[in-house]
Amino acid sequence: MNTFISLSCLPRAFTLGAVVCLLPIACSASQSETGSTGGGGDSTSSAQSSGNGGAGGAGGQGSGGSGEGGINITSGTGGSVPAVDVDVVITADNAYSFGYGDVNGITHFTQGTRAQTAGQIFNCFEGPEAYKVPAADAPASAYLYIATWDDLAVTQGVLGQFRRVGGVPLYTGDPQFEVCATGVNMKDSQMGPTQAEINAQIAICNGGDGDPVTTSAGWVNLAGAVTDGAIGTLAVGEANDPNPGGTFPPTCVTGVGPANAATIDPEAHWMWYQPGGIANPFQSTGSNTFRAYLIFRIAAEDIPPPK
Repeated sequence: MNTFISLSCLPRAFTLGAVVCLLPIACSASQSETGSTGGGGDSTSSAQSSGNGGAGGAGGQGSGGSGEGGINITSGTGGSVPAVDVDVVITADNAYSFGYGDVNGITHFTQGTRAQTAGQIFNCFEGPEAYKVPAADAPASAYLYIATWDDLAVTQGVLGQFRRVGGVPLYTGDPQFEVCATGVNMKDSQMGPTQAEINAQIAICNGGDGDPVTTSAGWVNLAGAVTDGAIGTLAVGEANDPNPGGTFPPTCVTGVGPANAATIDPEAHWMWYQPGGIANPFQSTGSNTFRAYLIFRIAAEDIPPPK
C-alpha cells in the first residue's frame, strides 16, 4: 500500500440506478437524483443506467492498537420503515463496490475501482464517497451491500454510516452488520467482482455452501454464526477518532472535515472479518488469512427511522 496521503481534490459523480451523489469540480458534496450517465465504473439497475463506481484505495500505513472507544449501537425499526431516502457514506481499505437489493442479491450496483493512493481512502473529497438510496428502494425487506477486497498489505477495513433522512445514523461496526467471506482472492484486481459474481456468492452465503476451509461458510455477525455452521465473527475495530495514532488515520471526520465533504462521524468503527485467533484483523498477514473478498450487508429495517 502507498503511504503517501494525497491532498488533491478529485471530482466524482456516482449513479446507482436511481441513486446519484455528485461531487462536482468545485468539490462540493451536493446531491441530487437523476438518471444521467457518467464516466468510470459501471452501475446497473432495473433502469440500466450507468455511472461512476465507488473507489477504495491503497491505504497508508498506520500504527497502534486494534481499536478504541465503544461501539455506538442503534436500534432498528422493528419492521416498520418510513418512506424516506437513505444517505450512505463509505470508504474502504483497499477497495469496495456498493449496491442494494434484497436478501437474495443486489439489484442496483455501483462497480468500484481500487484507487492508487492512501488519500483515496482517507482524505476528504477523494476518500469517503456518498450515495443516496431512494425511499422506494429501501423498504423493510431491502438489504444494502458492500463488497470489499484488499491488497494483502499493511491494513484492511471498511468504514461508513447509513442514515435515513431525519434519523440518526447506523454505523459500520454495529452488531447488526453481517459479513460473509467468499475466499475469492481479488488482491490484484482493480475493478473487483462484478454484480453477477457477487450475487452468485450471496447465494452461496445464504445457503451456507462455502468451503469451511477457505470461506466463512455463511453469514456471521458480531455474536457469531447467522447461517447455521458459519465460521468466525464480524471484526469491529477502532472508531474514526479525529486524533491520529491508531491502526488507521482519521478519515474525513465529521466536524473536522469541510462542511461540503462526504464526512464520516467519529462514532463509526472500522470493520472486517475475524476467522478466529487473529490478534488484529485490521493488520495484513501478507496472505489471504481473512478469506476475502468479503461481502457486508445490513437490513434496511435496521437503519433507525426519522425522529
